[in-house]
Amino acid sequence: MRKHLLLIMFIMMGNLAAFAQDLSISGIVRDTDGSGLPGASVLVKGTTHGVSTDMDGKFTLDGLSKDNTIVFSFIGMESQEAVVGNRSNFDIQLKAQVNNLQEVVVVGYGQAKSKDLTSPIATIKSDELTKVHSTSPMGSIQGKVPGVTVVNSGAPGAGASVHIRGVGSIGNSSPLYVVDGMFYDDINFLNPNDIESMSILKDASAAAIYGVKAANGVVLITTKGGVKNTKMKVVYDGYYGVQTVTQRLKMANTAQYSSIMRASGNADLAGLVDKSMAYYGANGNLPSVDTDWYGELLKDSAPIQSHNLTLSGGTEKSTYSFGVSYFDQDGIMNATGNYNRLSFRTKMDYQLTKALKVGTNFMFTDENSQHDNDGAWFQAFINAPIYPVMDGKLTDAESFPLKFATPHFFGKDANGQPIDGYDTYYTNPMLMAAYTGDNKNEAYRFMPSFFAELKPFQSKDITFRSAINMDYRYGRGRTYTPSYVNGKSIQEKNHLTKYDQWNANYVWDNTATWGLNFGDNDLTVMAGFSVRQNNYRRAWANVDDVKNPDYINSGDKTSSTADDAGSRFRGVSAFSRISYALKDRYLVSATMRADGSSKYQQTWGYFPSIGLGWVMSDENFMAGLKNHGVDFLKLRASWGQLGNDNVAANDGFAKVSHGGLGDSGVFGGTNMIPGMVNQTNYTDLNWEKVEETNVGIDSKFLDYRLNIEADYFRRDTKDLAFSNTLPNGKGSLLRNSGTVRNSGIELNVNWNDKIGDDFSYSIGGNLSKLHNEVISLGDQPNYYTGSPEFPQLTEVGTPLFSFYGYKKLGVYQNQAEIDGDPIAKANGLQPGDFKYEDKDGDGQLTPDDRQLIGNYQPDYTYGINLSMTYKSWTLGATFQGVQGVDLFNRRRADINKHPRNNMDAAVANGLWTGEGSTNAYPSAAGLFKPWNTQKFSTFFIEDGSYFRVQNIRLAYNLPKSLLSKLQISSAQLYLNADRPFTSFKSNGFTPEVPGGIDSGVYPVSSVFSLGANVTF
Repeated sequence: MRKHLLLIMFIMMGNLAAFAQDLSISGIVRDTDGSGLPGASVLVKGTTHGVSTDMDGKFTLDGLSKDNTIVFSFIGMESQEAVVGNRSNFDIQLKAQVNNLQEVVVVGYGQAKSKDLTSPIATIKSDELTKVHSTSPMGSIQGKVPGVTVVNSGAPGAGASVHIRGVGSIGNSSPLYVVDGMFYDDINFLNPNDIESMSILKDASAAAIYGVKAANGVVLITTKGGVKNTKMKVVYDGYYGVQTVTQRLKMANTAQYSSIMRASGNADLAGLVDKSMAYYGANGNLPSVDTDWYGELLKDSAPIQSHNLTLSGGTEKSTYSFGVSYFDQDGIMNATGNYNRLSFRTKMDYQLTKALKVGTNFMFTDENSQHDNDGAWFQAFINAPIYPVMDGKLTDAESFPLKFATPHFFGKDANGQPIDGYDTYYTNPMLMAAYTGDNKNEAYRFMPSFFAELKPFQSKDITFRSAINMDYRYGRGRTYTPSYVNGKSIQEKNHLTKYDQWNANYVWDNTATWGLNFGDNDLTVMAGFSVRQNNYRRAWANVDDVKNPDYINSGDKTSSTADDAGSRFRGVSAFSRISYALKDRYLVSATMRADGSSKYQQTWGYFPSIGLGWVMSDENFMAGLKNHGVDFLKLRASWGQLGNDNVAANDGFAKVSHGGLGDSGVFGGTNMIPGMVNQTNYTDLNWEKVEETNVGIDSKFLDYRLNIEADYFRRDTKDLAFSNTLPNGKGSLLRNSGTVRNSGIELNVNWNDKIGDDFSYSIGGNLSKLHNEVISLGDQPNYYTGSPEFPQLTEVGTPLFSFYGYKKLGVYQNQAEIDGDPIAKANGLQPGDFKYEDKDGDGQLTPDDRQLIGNYQPDYTYGINLSMTYKSWTLGATFQGVQGVDLFNRRRADINKHPRNNMDAAVANGLWTGEGSTNAYPSAAGLFKPWNTQKFSTFFIEDGSYFRVQNIRLAYNLPKSLLSKLQISSAQLYLNADRPFTSFKSNGFTPEVPGGIDSGVYPVSSVFSLGANVTF
């Protein structure tokens, strides 16, 4: 009997327990206006058990107990919590987010709240990316993120050069891009409108989870997706604009050029002016021709346009987002340059069961580009203005098929022989643009990905995720040069080069994440396993005399050549991360990654990191300061190690050469073959290793209106791979030896405020200070790059790739200065010649007097942003610039071997004309002396600092009364001005020069556009 009673009691207790766990609640979540908020999250705290509100903001959640805490949240709004207790109905109104402490930030293989971060991670939202109209997403963030240096190009479709916290490698220093889990070397193919958010992992602690791919920083990109329980939303965003070069480089005109040639003291140079007058006609004592080659080569304007259409929404179990976009940009060169891109995108998630969610993401891009010949910019600089673009007097034997004027001769003499002009180093710039710019490229890219996510325990925050990401790219292109004649330049037969390229890459990630909340403790543990493979194949062929420029087999088969190449790399990785928070105040995050690669002899590398955080503002002793404007204060410190596998897989050579009889073993040598020398050199290359320490502070003041973030970092790249000189001058070989250090300070300050109900404004700025220094080069004294004429030196204690030459002190002003200087007397100098520093003080100017004369890495980068909103109007502006950067004016330096070159107007107007006239430029005669122009000196180094108005945007939101009649949810019209003004001192179209050597870069244009954003 007692057994039966006990059994009945256990059954009743079990039923009561089941009943206690089977409470149900319902209600509505509202936005700030009181309207139902679709897609809001209603979640049991500490679990994955929850639902999303429907299209009216309503929800029902069952399987609860009285002591459960429910968290109501939505992106951009403050979360609210409520205990179930005895309530069954909830009416929750969320408030707009005053601060971003609860904002979810994408980190490697997961997410984290902004408040819990222990490393510097910069986040850029979609609306910030699309304010500046740029081909590449990275071009849009220029000046917006401290520590990230972006150098843009004006060429159609060209991407940006990006460095995060400096240059730390002799080779590739570009960051890793991770788009929805897939690895990319660049994201120029990606439409900025398709991006939901971008997270930039700047330090080793944040990036170490990506191991050998992360040495140069990591950019994480999440593309746009749908929201649960929302009606289909249709968004159009597009603009049409014009590009124009607002700051054209001024060149010497015919009068200036003729005057300088005649003052050169060289009869041959002066004779060029006379020949032009004789053939093309004279205007007094000057040639009648005055050609502005840049004016001819540049269009007045070129169109640019972008159109994007997105459909998104979701149900209780699914979300979806579809997008199509078209981008088209013409080049500013007066040629056929163009880039266009058609993109399709789909992203879908589906909740198969309460435990299992699956999803897929497809992206497809079709890119077409016609590249102009950038050499035309250089030719426009060096060609003299004393001959025209076209010359109808030339015969077909002299210029064909078009009658482009030739610089090679000026008419004919009495015997019918050409009168020599310039040599074949010079080409009519317009001819080069017309005949050698037929470079077409097509690229088709298909990027599918699939994932499955399993949460087997609704009461436990445990998630298993498997995702396969693929990238298939097929590219093909051609370079076609027609047959032509122009003076002494003769292309007898047309020439065609074609290539086909195939890339097939994949990354397969598998992760398990466990989130545990107990009392004041929050613990998240993640472990994962990843496999990746990169495949590359390329084939190309060349042929002359084609009948059809699209087909190799239409040419002369006896002239045809072909070749191919390919590679395959595999990698496998294991990684883990532990994040712990005590009282949401004391923070720890640690990661570990083990990378295995088929690329190197040392198969495995191990990369740990740790980050610590202390939210001081939550301490009791800070309570008084909170009443005096200190809202949030967090200290951070982190350390980590990374790898760089952008180093070549191996390096080496085997060489057999002829020697004397003494090389034979018969005569005491070591070689078995008489008269032959065998030399074999190989090296075991490995990935470079980066070790970084970072300390920082995040703070918010005055009711979260003032935000200040500051960081100091020291980043060492060890096992630097560069070309080492072999003993006894037997060549050079890539080896891992050396250390480079980048250290600096980053500061980000922002103020946001509202005055009344109608006016709000914000102002912010960021500043970065960077110091680059070589710490060690192993057993090598130094490392030279550049060219023998214009060397760049890397040595211990200096920045990478420093320009190396003579320091110009000024110009000898009179004979007394010449007589008092033994160097000037020994070299037969005259007033108007340059005076150089005798660094070693031996009374002679020798190569030993060369020194570091500049470096292209900026000391400071900065950005400023302003925004004001009054009712339906918003006016915004951004500014950015760099300071402490040096550029080498390679175009100007070309005069060292080609004295017939034209010159920029700054030289022509600034030449020394007598005592006291200038200390910057030589005399006209001195301009052609090897002493002044054949020595690489500070004369050719210019200040590359600049300040730019990056963007001005005026936007108007159409009134709701009008939109409701049109059945439109929202509509905004805007005027945009990108890069309307830049202040700089260097002599070029733009101070943005990748690598710091300006040999005629494609001008970065201003863009003026009109656009609209409409939501249906």
